[in-house]
Amino acid sequence: MTATRREDELVLWHEFDGPGDTSVEVLEEINRQFEAQYGIRVRSEVMGIAELGHRLTRLPEQEAGVDMALVPSDMTSYWEAARFSPVPEPWCEEWVSAAVLDSMRIGGRLYGIPVLTGNHLVLYYDKQRYAEAPATWETLERFAAQQGEAEVTALGMDLAQSYNFIPFLTACGGWLLQEERIMLDTEEAEQALEFLQLQIRSGRMVSRDGATALLEQFIEGQLGAIISGEWVFNHLSRSMGQRLGVGAIPAIRGRAPVSMCSSIGLVFPGQSLASPRGPALAAYGRFMLSADCQQMWAERVQRIPATEAAMRKMMSGGGENRRALIAQLAACRPMPCSPYMIAGWVGIEAGLRQLPDSDPSAVRRVIQEQAQQVMAEVDHYLDTLKGERISDGSHYL
Repeated sequence: MTATRREDELVLWHEFDGPGDTSVEVLEEINRQFEAQYGIRVRSEVMGIAELGHRLTRLPEQEAGVDMALVPSDMTSYWEAARFSPVPEPWCEEWVSAAVLDSMRIGGRLYGIPVLTGNHLVLYYDKQRYAEAPATWETLERFAAQQGEAEVTALGMDLAQSYNFIPFLTACGGWLLQEERIMLDTEEAEQALEFLQLQIRSGRMVSRDGATALLEQFIEGQLGAIISGEWVFNHLSRSMGQRLGVGAIPAIRGRAPVSMCSSIGLVFPGQSLASPRGPALAAYGRFMLSADCQQMWAERVQRIPATEAAMRKMMSGGGENRRALIAQLAACRPMPCSPYMIAGWVGIEAGLRQLPDSDPSAVRRVIQEQAQQVMAEVDHYLDTLKGERISDGSHYL
Protein backbone atom coordinates (compact mmCIF):
# COMPACT_ATOMS: atom_id res chain seq x y z
CA MET A 1 0.00 0.00 0.00
CA THR A 2 1.12 3.56 -0.70
CA ALA A 3 1.69 5.51 2.50
CA THR A 4 -0.08 8.84 3.01
CA ARG A 5 2.19 11.42 1.41
CA ARG A 6 3.43 14.62 2.98
CA GLU A 7 3.16 17.86 1.06
CA ASP A 8 6.89 18.52 1.42
CA GLU A 9 8.17 15.22 0.02
CA LEU A 10 8.75 13.53 -3.31
CA VAL A 11 7.66 9.92 -3.81
CA LEU A 12 9.92 7.59 -5.81
CA TRP A 13 8.97 4.05 -6.86
CA HIS A 14 11.66 1.58 -7.77
CA GLU A 15 12.33 -2.12 -8.22
CA PHE A 16 14.20 -4.38 -5.81
CA ASP A 17 15.40 -7.74 -7.11
CA GLY A 18 16.45 -9.51 -3.93
CA PRO A 19 19.76 -9.61 -2.01
CA GLY A 20 21.83 -9.68 -5.21
CA ASP A 21 20.57 -6.19 -6.08
CA THR A 22 22.67 -3.86 -3.92
CA SER A 23 21.66 -0.67 -5.79
CA VAL A 24 19.19 0.32 -3.08
CA GLU A 25 22.18 1.18 -0.84
CA VAL A 26 23.25 3.99 -3.15
CA LEU A 27 19.73 5.21 -3.83
CA GLU A 28 19.09 5.69 -0.11
CA GLU A 29 22.34 7.64 0.26
CA ILE A 30 21.54 9.84 -2.76
CA ASN A 31 18.15 10.64 -1.23
CA ARG A 32 19.78 11.60 2.07
CA GLN A 33 22.27 13.88 0.31
CA PHE A 34 19.56 15.47 -1.81
CA GLU A 35 17.52 16.27 1.29
CA ALA A 36 20.58 17.72 3.03
CA GLN A 37 21.35 19.97 0.04
CA TYR A 38 17.82 20.98 -1.05
CA GLY A 39 15.73 20.46 2.08
CA ILE A 40 13.35 18.18 0.18
CA ARG A 41 12.66 14.67 1.44
CA VAL A 42 12.48 11.79 -1.05
CA ARG A 43 10.50 8.77 0.10
CA SER A 44 11.24 5.53 -1.73
CA GLU A 45 8.73 2.73 -2.19
CA VAL A 46 10.28 -0.60 -3.17
CA MET A 47 8.46 -3.33 -5.12
CA GLY A 48 9.00 -6.15 -7.59
CA ILE A 49 9.15 -5.41 -11.29
CA ALA A 50 5.71 -6.89 -12.02
CA GLU A 51 4.05 -4.76 -9.34
CA LEU A 52 5.91 -1.68 -10.55
CA GLY A 53 4.60 -2.13 -14.08
CA HIS A 54 1.08 -2.87 -12.84
CA ARG A 55 0.95 0.24 -10.67
CA LEU A 56 2.42 2.56 -13.29
CA THR A 57 -0.18 1.58 -15.87
CA ARG A 58 -3.11 1.96 -13.48
CA LEU A 59 -2.57 5.40 -11.97
CA PRO A 60 -5.58 7.46 -10.91
CA GLU A 61 -6.22 10.50 -13.10
CA GLN A 62 -5.89 13.10 -10.34
CA GLU A 63 -3.49 12.37 -7.44
CA ALA A 64 -1.20 9.63 -8.72
CA GLY A 65 0.56 9.13 -5.40
CA VAL A 66 3.97 8.99 -7.11
CA ASP A 67 6.21 11.68 -8.57
CA MET A 68 8.92 9.63 -10.24
CA ALA A 69 9.98 6.04 -10.80
CA LEU A 70 13.35 4.41 -11.43
CA VAL A 71 12.63 1.88 -14.18
CA PRO A 72 14.28 -0.25 -16.88
CA SER A 73 14.21 1.74 -20.10
CA ASP A 74 11.82 -0.63 -21.88
CA MET A 75 9.16 0.66 -19.46
CA THR A 76 9.41 3.96 -21.32
CA SER A 77 6.86 2.31 -23.61
CA TYR A 78 4.34 2.94 -20.78
CA TRP A 79 4.55 6.67 -21.53
CA GLU A 80 0.96 6.80 -22.69
CA ALA A 81 -0.66 4.61 -20.04
CA ALA A 82 1.35 6.14 -17.17
CA ARG A 83 1.22 9.68 -18.60
CA PHE A 84 4.97 10.27 -18.38
CA SER A 85 6.12 13.87 -18.63
CA PRO A 86 8.44 14.57 -21.57
CA VAL A 87 11.94 15.43 -20.32
CA PRO A 88 13.76 18.49 -21.74
CA GLU A 89 16.82 17.13 -23.55
CA PRO A 90 19.19 19.90 -22.34
CA TRP A 91 18.91 18.36 -18.85
CA CYS A 92 20.85 15.32 -20.11
CA GLU A 93 22.48 15.71 -23.51
CA GLU A 94 25.65 17.38 -22.27
CA TRP A 95 26.55 14.40 -20.08
CA VAL A 96 24.78 11.34 -21.55
CA SER A 97 25.53 9.94 -25.01
CA ALA A 98 22.88 10.00 -27.71
CA ALA A 99 22.85 6.18 -27.78
CA VAL A 100 21.96 5.98 -24.09
CA LEU A 101 19.37 8.76 -24.42
CA ASP A 102 17.79 6.83 -27.30
CA SER A 103 16.97 4.03 -24.85
CA MET A 104 14.35 6.31 -23.27
CA ARG A 105 13.20 8.15 -26.37
CA ILE A 106 9.95 7.36 -28.21
CA GLY A 107 8.70 9.14 -31.31
CA GLY A 108 11.55 11.63 -31.06
CA ARG A 109 10.66 12.66 -27.49
CA LEU A 110 12.65 11.89 -24.37
CA TYR A 111 10.52 10.38 -21.58
CA GLY A 112 13.17 9.61 -18.98
CA ILE A 113 16.57 10.52 -17.56
CA PRO A 114 19.03 7.62 -17.91
CA VAL A 115 20.86 7.10 -14.61
CA LEU A 116 22.54 3.73 -15.22
CA THR A 117 23.30 1.69 -18.29
CA GLY A 118 24.10 -1.98 -18.85
CA ASN A 119 21.37 -4.32 -17.60
CA HIS A 120 22.97 -7.01 -19.76
CA LEU A 121 23.68 -10.70 -19.18
CA VAL A 122 27.20 -12.06 -18.76
CA LEU A 123 28.90 -15.28 -17.72
CA TYR A 124 30.17 -15.40 -14.15
CA TYR A 125 32.57 -18.27 -13.52
CA ASP A 126 34.36 -19.71 -10.50
CA LYS A 127 38.11 -19.58 -11.08
CA GLN A 128 38.50 -22.63 -8.87
CA ARG A 129 36.42 -24.57 -11.41
CA TYR A 130 37.50 -22.98 -14.71
CA ALA A 131 41.03 -21.72 -15.31
CA GLU A 132 39.65 -19.10 -17.69
CA ALA A 133 36.28 -17.98 -18.99
CA PRO A 134 34.72 -20.80 -21.08
CA ALA A 135 34.68 -19.38 -24.61
CA THR A 136 32.50 -22.10 -26.16
CA TRP A 137 29.70 -24.38 -25.05
CA GLU A 138 31.98 -27.33 -25.77
CA THR A 139 34.15 -26.21 -22.84
CA LEU A 140 31.14 -26.47 -20.53
CA GLU A 141 30.38 -29.91 -21.94
CA ARG A 142 33.93 -31.12 -21.28
CA PHE A 143 33.77 -29.78 -17.74
CA ALA A 144 30.48 -31.60 -17.14
CA ALA A 145 31.92 -34.86 -18.52
CA GLN A 146 34.92 -34.64 -16.18
CA GLN A 147 32.78 -34.17 -13.08
CA GLY A 148 31.30 -37.67 -13.06
CA GLU A 149 29.44 -38.03 -9.77
CA ALA A 150 30.88 -34.83 -8.30
CA GLU A 151 28.31 -32.39 -6.97
CA VAL A 152 29.36 -29.52 -9.24
CA THR A 153 27.15 -28.55 -12.18
CA ALA A 154 28.80 -26.92 -15.19
CA LEU A 155 26.31 -24.04 -15.52
CA GLY A 156 23.29 -22.54 -13.83
CA MET A 157 20.76 -19.91 -14.88
CA ASP A 158 17.17 -18.94 -14.18
CA LEU A 159 14.94 -20.28 -16.94
CA ALA A 160 11.86 -18.87 -15.24
CA GLN A 161 13.03 -15.41 -16.40
CA SER A 162 12.18 -14.67 -20.03
CA TYR A 163 15.08 -12.23 -20.39
CA ASN A 164 17.53 -15.12 -20.05
CA PHE A 165 16.15 -16.78 -23.20
CA ILE A 166 17.32 -13.94 -25.46
CA PRO A 167 21.03 -14.92 -25.82
CA PHE A 168 20.01 -18.42 -26.94
CA LEU A 169 17.47 -17.01 -29.39
CA THR A 170 20.03 -14.63 -30.90
CA ALA A 171 22.69 -17.37 -31.10
CA CYS A 172 20.22 -19.25 -33.33
CA GLY A 173 19.68 -16.17 -35.50
CA GLY A 174 16.34 -15.10 -34.02
CA TRP A 175 14.81 -11.96 -32.50
CA LEU A 176 11.55 -11.14 -30.73
CA LEU A 177 10.08 -8.53 -33.04
CA GLN A 178 9.17 -8.68 -36.71
CA GLU A 179 7.46 -5.63 -38.20
CA GLU A 180 6.98 -4.20 -34.69
CA ARG A 181 5.04 -7.26 -33.44
CA ILE A 182 6.18 -10.24 -31.37
CA MET A 183 6.96 -13.20 -33.63
CA LEU A 184 8.38 -16.27 -31.89
CA ASP A 185 6.68 -19.09 -33.76
CA THR A 186 9.87 -19.46 -35.77
CA GLU A 187 12.52 -22.06 -36.60
CA GLU A 188 15.11 -19.99 -34.74
CA ALA A 189 13.04 -19.99 -31.55
CA GLU A 190 12.53 -23.75 -31.84
CA GLN A 191 16.27 -24.33 -32.28
CA ALA A 192 16.96 -22.27 -29.13
CA LEU A 193 14.35 -24.26 -27.20
CA GLU A 194 15.80 -27.56 -28.41
CA PHE A 195 19.27 -26.51 -27.32
CA LEU A 196 18.13 -25.47 -23.85
CA GLN A 197 16.10 -28.63 -23.38
CA LEU A 198 19.13 -30.74 -24.28
CA GLN A 199 21.29 -28.90 -21.73
CA ILE A 200 18.74 -29.43 -18.96
CA ARG A 201 18.14 -33.10 -19.73
CA SER A 202 21.86 -33.83 -19.97
CA GLY A 203 22.45 -32.37 -16.51
CA ARG A 204 25.02 -29.89 -17.83
CA MET A 205 22.77 -27.00 -16.84
CA VAL A 206 20.31 -26.45 -14.01
CA SER A 207 17.68 -23.77 -13.53
CA ARG A 208 17.54 -22.01 -10.16
CA ASP A 209 15.81 -18.90 -8.83
CA GLY A 210 17.97 -16.04 -10.07
CA ALA A 211 17.55 -13.83 -7.01
CA THR A 212 18.32 -16.49 -4.39
CA ALA A 213 19.31 -20.13 -5.02
CA LEU A 214 21.30 -19.44 -8.22
CA LEU A 215 23.57 -16.95 -6.47
CA GLU A 216 23.81 -18.95 -3.25
CA GLN A 217 24.79 -22.20 -4.99
CA PHE A 218 27.33 -20.40 -7.18
CA ILE A 219 28.93 -18.72 -4.18
CA GLU A 220 29.01 -22.05 -2.32
CA GLY A 221 30.82 -23.72 -5.23
CA GLN A 222 27.99 -26.01 -6.34
CA LEU A 223 27.82 -24.34 -9.78
CA GLY A 224 30.92 -23.86 -11.92
CA ALA A 225 29.46 -20.87 -13.75
CA ILE A 226 26.19 -18.97 -14.08
CA ILE A 227 24.55 -16.70 -16.62
CA SER A 228 23.12 -13.67 -14.84
CA GLY A 229 22.85 -9.89 -15.05
CA GLU A 230 25.46 -7.21 -14.51
CA TRP A 231 23.32 -5.98 -11.61
CA VAL A 232 24.49 -8.90 -9.38
CA PHE A 233 28.20 -8.27 -10.00
CA ASN A 234 28.71 -6.27 -6.82
CA HIS A 235 27.07 -8.94 -4.65
CA LEU A 236 29.12 -11.73 -6.24
CA SER A 237 32.33 -9.70 -6.03
CA ARG A 238 31.80 -9.06 -2.33
CA SER A 239 30.99 -12.71 -1.66
CA MET A 240 33.59 -14.46 -3.82
CA GLY A 241 36.55 -12.12 -4.06
CA GLN A 242 39.37 -13.55 -6.18
CA ARG A 243 37.34 -16.66 -7.05
CA LEU A 244 35.05 -14.64 -9.33
CA GLY A 245 35.65 -14.30 -13.05
CA VAL A 246 33.58 -12.48 -15.69
CA GLY A 247 33.33 -13.33 -19.36
CA ALA A 248 31.10 -13.49 -22.40
CA ILE A 249 28.31 -16.04 -22.65
CA PRO A 250 29.99 -19.01 -24.44
CA ALA A 251 29.53 -19.37 -28.18
CA ILE A 252 26.92 -21.90 -29.29
CA ARG A 253 27.79 -23.88 -32.43
CA GLY A 254 30.18 -21.16 -33.49
CA ARG A 255 27.74 -18.26 -32.98
CA ALA A 256 28.05 -15.65 -30.25
CA PRO A 257 24.95 -15.22 -28.07
CA VAL A 258 23.82 -11.58 -27.93
CA SER A 259 22.22 -10.28 -24.76
CA MET A 260 19.88 -7.34 -24.66
CA CYS A 261 20.97 -4.21 -22.83
CA SER A 262 19.09 -1.20 -21.59
CA SER A 263 19.35 1.71 -19.22
CA ILE A 264 17.76 2.40 -15.85
CA GLY A 265 16.24 5.83 -15.68
CA LEU A 266 13.92 8.25 -13.95
CA VAL A 267 10.46 8.71 -15.40
CA PHE A 268 7.82 11.15 -14.21
CA PRO A 269 4.33 9.57 -14.11
CA GLY A 270 1.05 11.45 -14.08
CA GLN A 271 2.61 14.46 -15.85
CA SER A 272 4.38 15.21 -12.57
CA LEU A 273 6.88 17.64 -14.13
CA ALA A 274 3.93 19.92 -14.85
CA SER A 275 2.76 19.75 -11.20
CA PRO A 276 3.74 22.14 -8.39
CA ARG A 277 6.49 19.63 -7.53
CA GLY A 278 8.01 20.00 -11.01
CA PRO A 279 10.96 22.26 -10.02
CA ALA A 280 11.92 19.91 -7.17
CA LEU A 281 11.74 16.92 -9.54
CA ALA A 282 13.91 18.72 -12.08
CA ALA A 283 16.48 19.38 -9.36
CA TYR A 284 16.45 15.70 -8.35
CA GLY A 285 16.92 14.58 -11.95
CA ARG A 286 19.93 16.85 -12.43
CA PHE A 287 21.30 15.77 -9.04
CA MET A 288 21.20 12.13 -10.20
CA LEU A 289 23.47 13.03 -13.14
CA SER A 290 25.97 14.95 -11.01
CA ALA A 291 29.52 13.64 -10.96
CA ASP A 292 29.30 12.71 -7.27
CA CYS A 293 26.10 10.69 -7.65
CA GLN A 294 27.21 8.95 -10.82
CA GLN A 295 30.52 8.04 -9.19
CA MET A 296 28.68 6.73 -6.16
CA TRP A 297 26.87 4.14 -8.32
CA ALA A 298 30.19 3.03 -9.81
CA GLU A 299 32.30 2.90 -6.66
CA ARG A 300 29.87 1.70 -4.01
CA VAL A 301 27.79 -0.90 -5.87
CA GLN A 302 29.73 -1.25 -9.15
CA ARG A 303 26.81 -0.38 -11.42
CA ILE A 304 27.58 1.19 -14.80
CA PRO A 305 26.80 4.94 -14.73
CA ALA A 306 25.00 6.63 -17.61
CA THR A 307 27.22 9.67 -18.00
CA GLU A 308 30.19 9.28 -20.31
CA ALA A 309 32.71 10.81 -17.89
CA ALA A 310 31.74 8.50 -15.02
CA MET A 311 31.77 5.44 -17.28
CA ARG A 312 35.27 6.26 -18.56
CA LYS A 313 36.50 6.69 -15.00
CA MET A 314 34.95 3.37 -13.97
CA MET A 315 36.53 1.58 -16.92
CA SER A 316 40.01 2.99 -16.28
CA GLY A 317 40.01 2.56 -12.51
CA GLY A 318 38.41 -0.87 -12.17
CA GLY A 319 39.94 -4.32 -12.04
CA GLU A 320 39.88 -7.03 -14.68
CA ASN A 321 36.37 -8.21 -13.84
CA ARG A 322 34.88 -4.75 -13.93
CA ARG A 323 36.49 -4.03 -17.29
CA ALA A 324 35.19 -7.34 -18.65
CA LEU A 325 31.71 -6.50 -17.38
CA ILE A 326 31.65 -3.16 -19.19
CA ALA A 327 33.34 -4.57 -22.32
CA GLN A 328 30.47 -7.04 -22.81
CA LEU A 329 28.10 -4.12 -23.20
CA ALA A 330 29.52 -3.27 -26.63
CA ALA A 331 28.36 -6.62 -28.03
CA CYS A 332 24.78 -6.27 -26.75
CA ARG A 333 21.65 -5.24 -28.62
CA PRO A 334 19.45 -2.47 -27.16
CA MET A 335 16.13 -3.65 -25.81
CA PRO A 336 13.27 -2.42 -28.02
CA CYS A 337 11.06 0.24 -26.47
CA SER A 338 7.76 -1.29 -27.60
CA PRO A 339 4.45 -1.71 -25.76
CA TYR A 340 4.42 -5.27 -27.11
CA MET A 341 7.55 -6.36 -25.28
CA ILE A 342 5.40 -7.44 -22.33
CA ALA A 343 3.68 -9.89 -24.70
CA GLY A 344 7.03 -11.43 -25.57
CA TRP A 345 8.01 -11.80 -21.94
CA VAL A 346 4.69 -13.37 -20.97
CA GLY A 347 4.80 -15.76 -23.91
CA ILE A 348 8.39 -16.86 -23.31
CA GLU A 349 7.72 -17.39 -19.61
CA ALA A 350 4.74 -19.60 -20.39
CA GLY A 351 6.75 -21.63 -22.88
CA LEU A 352 9.80 -22.09 -20.65
CA ARG A 353 7.59 -23.52 -17.90
CA GLN A 354 6.61 -26.31 -20.28
CA LEU A 355 10.03 -26.85 -21.86
CA PRO A 356 11.41 -29.60 -19.59
CA ASP A 357 8.56 -31.99 -20.46
CA SER A 358 7.23 -30.81 -23.85
CA ASP A 359 8.30 -30.93 -27.48
CA PRO A 360 10.05 -27.68 -28.50
CA SER A 361 7.80 -27.37 -31.58
CA ALA A 362 4.77 -27.32 -29.27
CA VAL A 363 6.46 -24.92 -26.87
CA ARG A 364 7.14 -22.38 -29.61
CA ARG A 365 3.43 -22.40 -30.48
CA VAL A 366 2.51 -21.88 -26.82
CA ILE A 367 4.87 -18.88 -26.68
CA GLN A 368 3.29 -17.28 -29.74
CA GLU A 369 -0.29 -18.01 -28.66
CA GLN A 370 0.32 -16.37 -25.30
CA ALA A 371 2.05 -13.43 -26.98
CA GLN A 372 -0.84 -12.99 -29.44
CA GLN A 373 -3.31 -12.88 -26.57
CA VAL A 374 -1.35 -10.24 -24.69
CA MET A 375 -0.77 -8.15 -27.84
CA ALA A 376 -4.53 -8.12 -28.41
CA GLU A 377 -5.01 -6.91 -24.84
CA VAL A 378 -2.38 -4.20 -25.35
CA ASP A 379 -4.08 -3.06 -28.57
CA HIS A 380 -7.45 -2.85 -26.82
CA TYR A 381 -5.95 -1.00 -23.84
CA LEU A 382 -4.15 1.56 -26.02
CA ASP A 383 -7.23 2.11 -28.19
CA THR A 384 -9.30 2.71 -25.05
CA LEU A 385 -6.73 5.16 -23.68
CA LYS A 386 -6.69 7.13 -26.92
CA GLY A 387 -10.46 7.32 -26.93
CA GLU A 388 -10.51 8.62 -23.36
CA ARG A 389 -7.85 11.25 -24.07
CA ILE A 390 -9.76 12.52 -27.10
CA SER A 391 -13.09 12.63 -25.26
CA ASP A 392 -11.76 14.60 -22.27
CA GLY A 393 -9.71 16.99 -24.41
CA SER A 394 -6.26 15.91 -23.16
CA HIS A 395 -3.61 16.83 -25.72
CA TYR A 396 -0.39 16.24 -23.78
CA LEU A 397 0.23 12.89 -25.50
